Parts: sequence; C-alpha cells; structure tokens
Amino acid sequence: EEGFTIEGTEVGLVNVIGKVQTVERAATKTTYQIEDSTGSIDVIQWVEEGSTEQEHYEDTFIRVVGSIRTQGEKKHIMAFRILEVPTAEERDFHALQVAYSHLKLKQLNAKMGGEMDHSGLSNSMMGGGLGGTNFGGASMSSSASFGNKNYDTVYNLIKQNTDDQGINLTALMNEVKGKMSKQEMDGAIDFLSSEGHIYSTIDDEHFKTTDSD
Repeated sequence: EEGFTIEGTEVGLVNVIGKVQTVERAATKTTYQIEDSTGSIDVIQWVEEGSTEQEHYEDTFIRVVGSIRTQGEKKHIMAFRILEVPTAEERDFHALQVAYSHLKLKQLNAKMGGEMDHSGLSNSMMGGGLGGTNFGGASMSSSASFGNKNYDTVYNLIKQNTDDQGINLTALMNEVKGKMSKQEMDGAIDFLSSEGHIYSTIDDEHFKTTDSD
C-alpha cells in the first residue's frame, strides 16, 4: 500500500479539521464526509456495542485524529478520535498551524536534502489541505518531547504500558504521584488527546498511544 507523504515526508497520523457534509450511520461504524475548503475525504469511525461515543451532525465542524488508509484508488481516514470544534478561533489556529508546518517542511527539505529535524515544527502538525494528495492538518509524532516535562512523563508512561486496553488513569496517577498533581496530569491527558498522541480505548479511563504496536 502506497504511503501518504507531505513535502516528501511520510505521515502516518493526521489531525484534520473539516465541516461535516454527510453522515452515514450503520450498526458497527459511522462514516462522515468532511470538507475543509481545499477538498473532501471520508472519515470512518468504528462503533463498539454499548459505546457512548459523541455523535456529530451535518454542517458542524469536527477535528479528526486518525490514520490514512487506501481502499482501491480512494484514500480515507480511519478515526481514532473525533472532537467537536465549536469556535472559529480554533479553526483559524489550525489553518495557521497547517500553513506554518507546510512552509517549515519545504525549508527543511531545501536546507537538509531530506535529512530533516522536525523539532522546529509544532508538536504534531504536518499540514496540507484535503485536496489532491495532501490534506488538512496531517500530524505525526516525531519524538516524545513536547517541551513540557509533565506531557513527556505522561506520554512515556502510557507508551510503556503493554496492556491491550491501555493504562488506567488510577494506575497512571500512582505512577506520577510526587511528580505532578492530578490537575497537571489531567491537563497532560487533555493536551495529548487533542493533539492526537493518545486515545481512549474501552472507556474514558483507559488510554494508549496512537503509535503503539
């Protein structure tokens, strides 16, 4: 299967904001078609029995964190997490991140001939538009350093956990006790989730990293 690249850099995880055009609900999955003014793409979210995943509707804006998949000649996003985007400010900020990341990748490619250091980029953003072979807010985790020791600690503890369902927040709190408060841990969880580095599994109390094996 052909990989997905932006400015010559392979991207596995994407972070996209778009407007919901259509919604198709089935027993085991929901398919959203989203558009971000540069093009459109289908987003597939699998639904487990008894799941309490938030539903999203046509003409609303959503942030999708997921991986690029190809079926036939058509690409789609397999969603790990979908969040509502209620404000224009958040959408505008995302667009700026995308533009900055695209420019930074071009500069790094030109300067370093492909041996790139992504440290100058936002922690997760590798951007484009939905049209053509690029699309909005593509993201990938190039390292476990987020410029914040609490974020780094929480991410690494989640990544090191080998349970299929991920680490429980109670167990995580026991691990970080003495290093940070519960409020600081919750802030790290919120950041890592919204940036697409971790996702909830069986419930809102268990988390895995999105690049887990």
